[in-house]
Amino acid sequence: MEFKIFHIRKDSSPPYNTEREEVLPMDGLLVVLEHHFYELEFHYFELPVDVQVRIDGVEIEDSLVKNDINNGVITIGLGQHFSNQLGVVKVSCGSESFQVRVDASKLSSEDAESMITYLYKKNKSVIMKLFTKDDEEFEDGSPNNNVLSITRLSPLDTFINNMEAMLPELAHSPRYSTVQKREIQDFATANIDNQSIDWLIEHLDELYFDDSLKDHPDAIEINGQYTVIDRIDAPVIKMEYATYENECILGGFYWARKLIDDLFTHIDHLNEQKNYFQADGNGYATFESAQVIINAQAIEDVNELKTRLYRVERKYRQLLPNTKPNVYPPKLTKQFSSVNLYSNIFLSLLQVYNLKIDTDSSASSMKTSFLDQIYEMYTYYQLKDALLECFKDYNVRIEEDEVEEGEFIPKRISIIPVKGKWMMNFLYQPQIGREPKDTHLVLHGKPHRDSFYYTPDFVVEYMDPHLSLRYGILDAKYKMAKTVLEQDLKEASFKYYTCVRVIGEKRDHQKPDFLWLICPNACYGRPVWTMNYDENFLPIIGIVMNNAESNDPIKQCIKKMMKEWSVGV
Repeated sequence: MEFKIFHIRKDSSPPYNTEREEVLPMDGLLVVLEHHFYELEFHYFELPVDVQVRIDGVEIEDSLVKNDINNGVITIGLGQHFSNQLGVVKVSCGSESFQVRVDASKLSSEDAESMITYLYKKNKSVIMKLFTKDDEEFEDGSPNNNVLSITRLSPLDTFINNMEAMLPELAHSPRYSTVQKREIQDFATANIDNQSIDWLIEHLDELYFDDSLKDHPDAIEINGQYTVIDRIDAPVIKMEYATYENECILGGFYWARKLIDDLFTHIDHLNEQKNYFQADGNGYATFESAQVIINAQAIEDVNELKTRLYRVERKYRQLLPNTKPNVYPPKLTKQFSSVNLYSNIFLSLLQVYNLKIDTDSSASSMKTSFLDQIYEMYTYYQLKDALLECFKDYNVRIEEDEVEEGEFIPKRISIIPVKGKWMMNFLYQPQIGREPKDTHLVLHGKPHRDSFYYTPDFVVEYMDPHLSLRYGILDAKYKMAKTVLEQDLKEASFKYYTCVRVIGEKRDHQKPDFLWLICPNACYGRPVWTMNYDENFLPIIGIVMNNAESNDPIKQCIKKMMKEWSVGV
């Protein structure tokens, strides 16, 4: 089967001519831009049993699929098939699959790195969550417990945790063998045998004889002379820890260290790839470019694992002296199978020996569809920073809700004056329904029939000293400003202004005062674009730019809210 992609361009003015150009491979890969329009074609010689088309596991709508049996072509109709994706994605038709590299056309390489660097500094967990697939996202359904990658270090972390947890029990009952050796020891407690007497005879010249020792309680007489013997050579039973099982334990640590070294080598290779793709000069953000932050996180995490591994290994070496590592996979022995502790250790050793480093990009544990989430989280922290900056000269305290299980950021941040009765709340994804829940905003009128509640990305809520409520609603849109203006602004105005009102006993305003749609670029060259002819009158509804190059528009919008509401006055 042959796979082709066609880039479709349509003039924005009459006569609206359409240009259809085939995408040619670059360095062996078809390269597309995430928000552009494409048609896909699969040319076959024999009709495939399965003609279902998927992009990274997501099925294409049947209405877009056309199968021309006479010409042997399956065509996927015009669409933004790679929207919101970044990196190498898999396009499949039945059992056949092909790789396509997707670059981010709404962001430059510098923008992507700056945004991800900013997020990395703010919340490392968010970045790793957005970039890393969950186990259920893998197509074969396998848990991938034996796969180690720069974003999937948990198997190695589990090995270290298990070995550390079993150390105290092993310290009380380590496996050993007994051997008889001879050593110089205290005469009073020594188990003297014939060889001890022979040793004593050989060392008579080292003894001190004196008649004054005759009355000493430990004195002995040799040939009419008296001496006191302190030390003598005697047999002793020693515990030997160099058993097969203990050698395998230390061998497990050797293998774990080797995996860590291989991970560092793999990260260096990825960084070299990143530099190669940056040099291609198209100016768009590539996955390799964005991955530099993931690599930085990986280096930090792997170094931490390395430190912990060395610390635990040192304790095992102290517990098992004179034991050399067995660097080969362990074999099940009677000791490993009959003693619970050693059985658990054996399972941990098997785990670390079965670990393999994932260096295959097609089976990577990295997500490709996440740009909208990256932009949403980036906007969240930009808004939070802008709000906190407004109150840097105020005597306030900041309260954050506890982070819910499975989440990485709080749903509510409250700014409360030490002295005063006003309050400012910054909410992430609050629900607006028929009854007040997260805010005093409720649905009314005739919202979309299938909508039981609306969930904007962000809400700024202000309660003034007179307990009057004021609201600003903000929604992050990872789209071009022109698209936001033409497709999203009208719908957002209907959802968050027409169909939303404020309820409460003391309310001077029944509608939100502000509605901002936030996107990466300027709307017709204006960083802040509003529908208002006069911005002195509320509500203010518009589009605001927010990207890595400039966050001033966001700051100005937040400051305008504070000024309009006379916050703190």
